[in-house]
Amino acid sequence: DDIGNERTKLILMRIENIILNVVNSICNNNKLVINLTKLSNWSGCIYNDKNHMTTKTLQFQTKRSRINFTIIIYLLSKIYKNLMTKKSCTTRELYYGDTILFKHSNIVRKALIDICCLLGAKSWELGITLTSSGLVAGNLKIYMSNGKILDCSDTNEGIQIPQDILEIDNFESKAKYILIVEKNASFQKIINEGLLKKNKCTFVMITGKGFPDINTRLFVKQLSCKLNIPILVLVDANPFGIEIMCVYRFGSNSMVHQNEMLCVPSIKWLGVYPTDIESLNLPSIALTNLDQDRLKSLLKRSYINSNHKLLQQVSLK
Repeated sequence: DDIGNERTKLILMRIENIILNVVNSICNNNKLVINLTKLSNWSGCIYNDKNHMTTKTLQFQTKRSRINFTIIIYLLSKIYKNLMTKKSCTTRELYYGDTILFKHSNIVRKALIDICCLLGAKSWELGITLTSSGLVAGNLKIYMSNGKILDCSDTNEGIQIPQDILEIDNFESKAKYILIVEKNASFQKIINEGLLKKNKCTFVMITGKGFPDINTRLFVKQLSCKLNIPILVLVDANPFGIEIMCVYRFGSNSMVHQNEMLCVPSIKWLGVYPTDIESLNLPSIALTNLDQDRLKSLLKRSYINSNHKLLQQVSLK
């Protein structure tokens, strides 16, 4: 559509300007520099607060920044080619395109987040197909733009969330609510117990298999907008479980510039609450050092401190 074409033109122009600046710097014997604007702390998560932004500088002349500078330029060239030719590739293909440069697939993912900040673009606007690890099951039909229909009720283990969320035309559902579960094991158990087949249990169930990827979060956001039914999330009563609930509800620090398109603040935390451990006499284990670090991070976040119920649960740990 016209809006999509204009966005693509704008992104292409921004890439061209970045490369022109690099070329001009080379010609004028200046330092090769790329400035990345990023969030400095959690205060800006799901909020548009410019005061909490910081600039990270990559200099090719500096040994510490050289590899990251090279990765950014390399990926910009791939993105530019994809957008110009109207083709796409996966993050996996980018990684295997130069394993010596990237060393690990996570480096591609982190660099793409930086590039989204650099270009003021969303992940799905770069001609890169986002991989989905999330699953969906229940009373839902997904209508794709190519005419394909995905029936999520006809599955014994869940249907993979579509790779290209933006190719979804519509949803059809009689579900009364959406249930997000943290773990795939819980997701599979609910299916195996036959709860999705019972008439009184008309719902859609989703799992991100732990921390949700972008596609899973974007899928939940679309369902929220189009079905307009309650969304509940069930996670473990530990700092990482609470963090996963917060990612769905409030967004993530690393992707704050995309959170408006990804987070669903209306999501309700169904449990398990830390208070449930004592009141229901549930088995528990001591928090690890990693858990304690994550807990400290949670307690620094504005959306936790401004929400009495959340703060009460997190403070219990």
